[in-house]
Amino acid sequence: MGIKLLAVSLPLLVISIAVISTAADEKGEPLITKTCGGTEFPDVCTSALESDPRSSSADVKGLSRIALEFSATKAKEAAGVAYKLMQNSSDYGDWSKRTTCFDGYNFTADRIKGEGLQYFEEGKYEKSHQPVNLLTDDIKFCTSFGVPQLVETNTMLSRFTSVVKTILHLLF
Repeated sequence: MGIKLLAVSLPLLVISIAVISTAADEKGEPLITKTCGGTEFPDVCTSALESDPRSSSADVKGLSRIALEFSATKAKEAAGVAYKLMQNSSDYGDWSKRTTCFDGYNFTADRIKGEGLQYFEEGKYEKSHQPVNLLTDDIKFCTSFGVPQLVETNTMLSRFTSVVKTILHLLF
């Protein structure tokens, strides 16, 4: 069991060390390119990070913070989409599903902004990762309801949370 865990963790550790060691002195676009290149969705990563003006002078820690903050923003946007759908529900079943998605995204966004960023500031990067994991769970739960109007939102949010977790992992 321990060997299996090591086999799974080792590639991430190697990728993390490689990105940190090769990007230690870089900032801005070259760092974003290298950092995002190590994620599952480099296009989503690059687009998000380059949209924030702070990324042009950010190091790996700065990019991680930007990504964490951005995940809260994206969760709030998803909550907004779910809220509008909730208000236009035609029956109780639809309303209930959409409300659950809204509540999950809204609550988790607040946790990322609150405890996630607090842990990040304290240098407790593994703990700052926890609210993002909760967001991943919320996305899966919301997706399980099969609300067609949330498919695109859930897909994009799922991709970005994958990126955020990978970038935060660079700091562990």
